[in-house]
Amino acid sequence: MTTTTEKTVTSDRIQDTLYAFTRSQILFAAIDLDLFTLIAQGHTTLNALQEQLNLDERGLRLLLNGLVGIGFLRVNAEKGYSLPDDAARFLVRESDAYIGGMVHHCKRLYENWSMLTDAVNSGQPVGGAQSLAQLETYFSELVKGLYVSNYPTAQKLAKMLGIGSTSQNLEILDVAGGSAVWSIAMLEKDPGSRATVIDFPSVTHVAEEYVSHHRLEERYTYWAGDLEEMEIPNQMFDVAIMANICHTLGPVATQKAIQKLAKALRPGGRLAIVDFVPDDQRSRPGWPLIFGVNMLITTPEGDVFTRSEYESWLKGAGFKTVSLQEVETEVTAIVAEI
Repeated sequence: MTTTTEKTVTSDRIQDTLYAFTRSQILFAAIDLDLFTLIAQGHTTLNALQEQLNLDERGLRLLLNGLVGIGFLRVNAEKGYSLPDDAARFLVRESDAYIGGMVHHCKRLYENWSMLTDAVNSGQPVGGAQSLAQLETYFSELVKGLYVSNYPTAQKLAKMLGIGSTSQNLEILDVAGGSAVWSIAMLEKDPGSRATVIDFPSVTHVAEEYVSHHRLEERYTYWAGDLEEMEIPNQMFDVAIMANICHTLGPVATQKAIQKLAKALRPGGRLAIVDFVPDDQRSRPGWPLIFGVNMLITTPEGDVFTRSEYESWLKGAGFKTVSLQEVETEVTAIVAEI
């Protein structure tokens, strides 16, 4: 006798996706009100928090319940509210690992993502192209949020490249360097290396703050401006970094940047590109393809590019070897040697 086992199909995955916004909105509100900081300061009861914030009791109570519901707060009948370890480290304003800036950035993204259908219809970012001043403001805020999450990855990349061991006394070019986190990690590995950061003027000021925090000021140079318009001396650098920038530039500008950096590197020099790289068929579910949609919403030309696309562009610019390696889950380093 043959039995057939029928697979039960549920709508759980669909419903989880539909209601995922509730978790984001609860966290956004908590950061807006600085609840995690207040609790860390000892205001651990509903009454104490209400006194600090002067809010409606019902509204605050239900928000706190929601934070417990999504696991961002713990509650004890006697001691009141307390913070899980990750909330205490990353969501308390006084913490050196505070990522409130990233939360605010994602809140703005959330508003844009609500207009995704409009972006699909037009093929252009919602709200139209941004002015240079708007872009500078956007990136100067964004890089502060990215610093904390990128620093451990930058350390892994430095180790992968052999900085301080097989590669020393380098001239490093950090393209669209943001907080300079990628080159900071390299200079910390090798005291004989120096770095140059290229970015918008307001963003290089942010880089200076982080470089100063790491006490590396005397080993940095800053070139404020746009890479596309900037002239870079030939064969000046041993390593160039393009981290989390190609997806914003788009295919044409990325290829031009690769060609420019190929000339800026000395013989044997390496270009390290860090980005979200989908499989060549763009058929594997995961963050790179989701992030591509974010590029539709926020940039006029941005996209995510496959291994074969990067290899073609790099080989076309004169790079002899190209290798890829994951530095984090779904974060890929493409390293090419000239």
